[in-house]
Amino acid sequence: MMRQRNWLAIAFMAISITLAYSQQTVKENDYTIVYNKSKIALQFNQQNTLITNVVDVNSKKTIAVRKDGTGYILDNLSPAEIIKVDYQVTTQKGTTTQSTYLASPSASTGAINVYFNHAVNTSYSQIQPAVNLSNTLDDMLISYINACQITLDIAIYNSFSPGSTSGIAGAINAAYSRGVQVRVIYDGSTSSVMIPLLNPSIPVLASPTSSSYGIMHNKFVIFDANSSDPNKPYVWTGSTNWTTVQIDGPDRNSVIAIQDQALALGYKIEFEEMWGSSTMTPDLTLSKFGPYKTDNTPHTYIIGGKTINSYFSPSDNTNGKIIDAINSANSDINVATMVLTRSDISNALISKYNEGLSNINIVTDTQNPVGNQFEILKAGLAPNHVVKFTNSGIMHHKFMVVDNFNSTSDPLVLVGSHNWSSSAENKNDENTLIVHDLNIANQYYQAFAYLYLDAGGQLTLANPEFTTHEFALYPNPTNGLLTIDTKNAYSLDNVTISIHDTLGKNVFTNEYNSLVHENISISNQAAGLYFVTIQTNGKTFHYKVIKE
Repeated sequence: MMRQRNWLAIAFMAISITLAYSQQTVKENDYTIVYNKSKIALQFNQQNTLITNVVDVNSKKTIAVRKDGTGYILDNLSPAEIIKVDYQVTTQKGTTTQSTYLASPSASTGAINVYFNHAVNTSYSQIQPAVNLSNTLDDMLISYINACQITLDIAIYNSFSPGSTSGIAGAINAAYSRGVQVRVIYDGSTSSVMIPLLNPSIPVLASPTSSSYGIMHNKFVIFDANSSDPNKPYVWTGSTNWTTVQIDGPDRNSVIAIQDQALALGYKIEFEEMWGSSTMTPDLTLSKFGPYKTDNTPHTYIIGGKTINSYFSPSDNTNGKIIDAINSANSDINVATMVLTRSDISNALISKYNEGLSNINIVTDTQNPVGNQFEILKAGLAPNHVVKFTNSGIMHHKFMVVDNFNSTSDPLVLVGSHNWSSSAENKNDENTLIVHDLNIANQYYQAFAYLYLDAGGQLTLANPEFTTHEFALYPNPTNGLLTIDTKNAYSLDNVTISIHDTLGKNVFTNEYNSLVHENISISNQAAGLYFVTIQTNGKTFHYKVIKE
């Protein structure tokens, strides 16, 4: 049974890292983007590319663009601008016109909060312990709704509330009563007990139910997207529907809440494409769901110094992005997904394994439908590394953690509402985020480790970031001087030592022809957690060190 509590004091309790903005480079399929504080540089892969128009999607104003060598510069950008770039590509086959969407960095905090409604294994925490809210995840959602001030846009597949003045419906009605503009989209094929409990003046829209469509499977909320205060907008999304078993349990789910205005505005574009208008009244003649939607949102955001990708289904080739994430792995792949019926995904996982990436671990639910890839993956990967969750409820997650054990690679988590199925790829309305950040990825890994080990899975290495006996590192914590010794005082040849901070920045690298005992100084670095990587004779060892 859902309960309403005052969680406002802890609604934003998770640790966040706020950075001074610096230049970041991101490679897309057709071009490379360099993000700066108030400008974006575009370098197209095809030399004969001409930008024809650049416009702010929300204000409709034209944005100045200038040629810079072989690339283009978009100057004097405001924070959190959503930008449409039209360009022409000329090849021997002729000239084609294309469009892409960009987002300038926000002035927001970039705080990211991750919540689970089930036990997690915090022994695998590298930076921040994952948060298990158990059966109070609904209370956390209510706290976010209670904090909303201007606009509240909700896209929810299925929902429940105990009444119109309590639970989630009560919070939404209270927000509407205090002047918040509320819009709600829900799936037309579900019971959605909450919808009739909403104030009749709140506009709602059910998704179409004809055979041309799948389901409106999103579970996202956009808070205060257009607020004049860039620290107010939030996006709440993940795998969690608002039925009692989904949000309170026993079904296993997660939520990720991101404080970023550009991301909120990108999600608002998706919401209004389904809504059919930017007003409080839906326009059924312009409303687009499922296969009728277009690819009209940015796919890359720089949030709190992190790169975050955003994709909506079925317009954005999300399945291809899942495969790209698999192919990016250098050390480990960890999957927790209710449904896995796509053979191209299973082929990508098995190919990666056959190429030598042995640390691939998968947990699925027992409710995988006909056509699932469980037995194929079980036969193609290492024994006892593909397991089924058999406890009460549904293992409802749809996430993948890549390179949790390689802080020098590109640790990421792929998460959202998108099941790994053809329906999600081709017909359903879904949303997916890829967060390139060790801290966030590792929080999901802590949830994965609990579910996977509980289902009988075997980890190839028992947390190799922390358990290795080849070297001794001391003192730890350190005031800046770190000593590295080989165990038993024997010499190791061809050793490379690298140290990175929690953001992946390299703060020390050196190569040694042989090593027995070495003193390294990180005295000039800020206090915090650092990752030490030692490579020798084809082996890699990982450690963490705290600088006081």
